[in-house]
This record gives sequence, C-alpha cells and structure tokens, in this order.
Amino acid sequence: MTSEPMNEDAGATVESSLWSVAVVGALLTLLSPLLFGALGVVSVGIGAGLAVANLWAVARTVRAFLGAASAGRRPPWLALAALKLVALFALLGLLVKNGWAEVLPLALGYLALPLGIVLSQFRTGAPVHEEG
Repeated sequence: MTSEPMNEDAGATVESSLWSVAVVGALLTLLSPLLFGALGVVSVGIGAGLAVANLWAVARTVRAFLGAASAGRRPPWLALAALKLVALFALLGLLVKNGWAEVLPLALGYLALPLGIVLSQFRTGAPVHEEG
C-alpha cells in the first residue's frame, strides 16, 4: 500500500470539507437577515469567511508538517500554530473593537466551520482499509 492514494483521498476530504464550510457559511449569511440588521449580516459573512480561511490554513499547515516530517525535517509546528491563532484573535479583536463586526453574528458565521465539517462527513464514504 502506497501513501500516494491516501494523500489524494485526504486532499479530496479536505476539499470536500472546505466546500461544505463555504456552502454552510453562505446559507447562514443568506438566512441572517431574519435575525440581524445590516451589520449583523456583514458580521455573519465575515465569520463564515474566517471559518473557511481557518480551515484552509490548518489544512495547509498540516500538509506541510506531514510532508516535512516524512522528509526527515521538523518544522516549528508550535510556532506556526501559535502564529495562526494570534493572527486570528488579532483580526477578530480589530473587527469588533472598531465596530466593523458584531460578536454574536460573527460567532454564528464562524459556526459554519464545525457544521460544514460534520456535513461533509455525511457526503463522503467510509475509508476502505486494505489488508496488506
């Protein structure tokens, strides 16, 4: 059994999850006028966008980490993860402090991340493990 098909399967799963998160985020944004005003709708859209961007960044970081680990190098995993987290919190703080986004609608938009990941798992089949 080679690692090439597993990487393709993992890439397809991540791509499916990204699309699911984006679709859930778009639906939440389209439904948000029922709950919020104009700034709330924008906030839901920003939260959904951050959810997609965060999943993409995590997927790229993990892919780079696993590729480097298989090549015998050890990237600064903790530093990369901490940098991403600090950047996310700084951006959220900037948006809320300047009044460009509201907290509750922003959180509702970010909810697209776990919902999209869960829904993407319903679309994909269970992995098939070959006996070798």
